[in-house]
Amino acid sequence: MHSPRLLVISVDAMEDVDEAYARTLPAFGRILADPARAQIQAVYPTLTYPNHTAQITGCPPAETGIFNNVQMQAGVDHPDWFWWYRMIQVPTLLDRAAAAGMKVATVNWPVTAGAPFDVVVPEIGNEDRTGGVEATMRKACSARGYELFERHRDKIIEKPKRNHGPFAAAVAADVLREDQPDVMFIHLVELDAARHKHGPRGPHVAEALRTVDGRLATILAALDETGGVGSGSTDSGGAATNIVIVSDHGQLDVVQHTNLNALLAERGLMETDGQGHLVSWDAYVHSSGLSGQLFVADGITAEKRRRLEDLLAEVLADPKYRIRKIWTARQARDAFGLDGPFEYVIESDPGVIVGGALDRRAVVRRTDPDFGGNLGNHGHHPGAGDQPVFFATGPAFTPGADAGRHRMIDEAPTLARALGVELPDSRGQAMEELLSGGRN
Repeated sequence: MHSPRLLVISVDAMEDVDEAYARTLPAFGRILADPARAQIQAVYPTLTYPNHTAQITGCPPAETGIFNNVQMQAGVDHPDWFWWYRMIQVPTLLDRAAAAGMKVATVNWPVTAGAPFDVVVPEIGNEDRTGGVEATMRKACSARGYELFERHRDKIIEKPKRNHGPFAAAVAADVLREDQPDVMFIHLVELDAARHKHGPRGPHVAEALRTVDGRLATILAALDETGGVGSGSTDSGGAATNIVIVSDHGQLDVVQHTNLNALLAERGLMETDGQGHLVSWDAYVHSSGLSGQLFVADGITAEKRRRLEDLLAEVLADPKYRIRKIWTARQARDAFGLDGPFEYVIESDPGVIVGGALDRRAVVRRTDPDFGGNLGNHGHHPGAGDQPVFFATGPAFTPGADAGRHRMIDEAPTLARALGVELPDSRGQAMEELLSGGRN
């Protein structure tokens, strides 16, 4: 008798407050009828890539190396994302499953480009910097994944903003029907996009949840054909499917942009050409949305470092900047498991973007005529706002069990237990309250 399959579906930016409405929808309702559950506290920063990496490693950014969505490329308007699987610095749950002989599939899961698994169709971007879509996907997908990309690429909606949701659902359905993986991770982004554009609350949230429900319906229909949903059904090998819905972060209303790079330029710690293009820098803020990471050049002089430290003290003292705390990298590592090649982490008040713009004023409030960009965002302190979700159903989970508040890094060891594999490098702990012990 085979171990149960594991299907993990990330609904990006789903919050605990969304559950009540989601339960009324057909596909969500099948999974949320009586699931095992937990409220999850994200890793810092509350960004998609650090948290999705934590979900498959059980480790925080200081250990995974994925400390931001995008890489530090000073002065680049749209830096390269942390797309490539090789960038993860610790073993993952996917590695352990593959080593145990399981067939592994990923669809649009962050930081999986080039992963060495059976079916890999990763989330990518900035294709113009990597040879275009075709060349990039040939390198980023598995052979089977590229075949599926070609089959369904017409389902990627390009305008007004790229939407992989229809594509991801169609690919996932074909993988379930044709490949029948033991382990599958899929990422759906429409809810996150709606909250970014319109804000965390409003009728657009229900609309986006309905859209995601349609994607789930496509996926569950394929699963029904090969195994069914929940602990009461079995696949052809006699093992049911464990289905888990997770999310990575919530969102907050954006109330202000604090563009610290503008202040660094004013104080002579950064040089631009007068048109917003970077020439050189001694200190540079790499935005992580509603927080920031401050890099300091290796060759900074003692005088310029004193100038930088004086500026940081001024920013903290002046309420107009709405900067709550400046952590050293060591302090951030001790408090949050956040570390990287930066020297400081900038924590703002909730809803304040710590921006890296070189061509804007230092402070731009939502009420200002030149305010622009998203009305909702994340990257904030993980304790702020509504929280990510974890819902699970299947033979490995106890229906109705509630583990209360847990850390994002506790998800991977919990999923490892459901699969019956070890994850010795995880810093998290399995949510034993949710596990039934049943794997066959």
